[in-house]
Amino acid sequence: MQSRVISVDRDQPDPDSIQLAVDALSRDELVIFPTETVYGIGARADSEDALSKLRKAKNRDEDKPFTLHIADLEQLGNWVPDPSDDAQRLMEAFWPGPLTIIFPVGEKGIGVRLPANEVTRTLIASSGPLFASSANRSGEPTATTVEEAVLALGDRVTLALDDGPTAISQASTIVQLQANGDFLVIREGLISESQIRRLLRGRKVLFVCTGNTCRSPMAEALCKKLLSKHLDCPEGTLAEEGYHVSSAGIASGGSAAADNAKTAMKQKGLSIEEHQPRQLMSTQVEESDIIIVLDHHHRNVIEHGYPEAMEKVHLINETGVSDPIGGSEEIYRRCAEEIERALENRWIEGIISG
Repeated sequence: MQSRVISVDRDQPDPDSIQLAVDALSRDELVIFPTETVYGIGARADSEDALSKLRKAKNRDEDKPFTLHIADLEQLGNWVPDPSDDAQRLMEAFWPGPLTIIFPVGEKGIGVRLPANEVTRTLIASSGPLFASSANRSGEPTATTVEEAVLALGDRVTLALDDGPTAISQASTIVQLQANGDFLVIREGLISESQIRRLLRGRKVLFVCTGNTCRSPMAEALCKKLLSKHLDCPEGTLAEEGYHVSSAGIASGGSAAADNAKTAMKQKGLSIEEHQPRQLMSTQVEESDIIIVLDHHHRNVIEHGYPEAMEKVHLINETGVSDPIGGSEEIYRRCAEEIERALENRWIEGIISG
């Protein structure tokens, strides 16, 4: 049996052509379809007879699962009723798109894709979710054209949808989410492991004081030091790990950090010599995941200007840290110690764990 190949427009697939594929699937037949990555071969997810044909076509044992392909997040709910926060972040960032997420459901989990290809999403919206795999034989290159897919598995299907060569031409990235909150990148595709790590483990942390010359720049420097220590990475690679730490003031404070703040940091092996104070901007408030203020007044100012952001605004400790402006080197040293103690005891582990 050789499959019938039907050409479809990638952006506006013909409903009659899609219906032919839906009809074939409803008869428990296999269909070759395009995605943005590679061509796939799929079967109705609710039919054991169809899945048996898919296993035979791919020469795959029952203990090796197929990936569930869905058209929208509503279809996901029947298979993954309560996605974790990490799953939500991945879906919001990369779906529809070339990412397979393995959810910690059941004993073995379930891999799910929401392709960006309009032809396949239209198909699945009508047929229901499909279990699918790449349209190639085991050990052979993946198919990026319908001709390659039909050459490999055309004798196993009755119909193949063709919308031309795939847009990305490499398999999707696969990330496995674990029940304990960890994750593992099993296969890296267009979406890199570093992108996923930045999304799932990275945080944008903003420290706010009055003029951004004393407390908040010291807090920024100390936070970077402590994060690099806990993550066991050089401070210069924090951004690659997904952690972005900055500071700002609720008012304009001058052109440089206070001299005694520089000295206090130098005593801890840190430098804020190049720090340039900046006033708090709305974009910083919007983009930050955590905003740590140095005293109650800063919290009140942000609440007045950005009430919608208050759920991510926190006081650095129970009482706040007094402004050392105009004080001696010893006052600045004690201020730095208080900030470091608060970060170590209250914040660093939470920033890392999310």
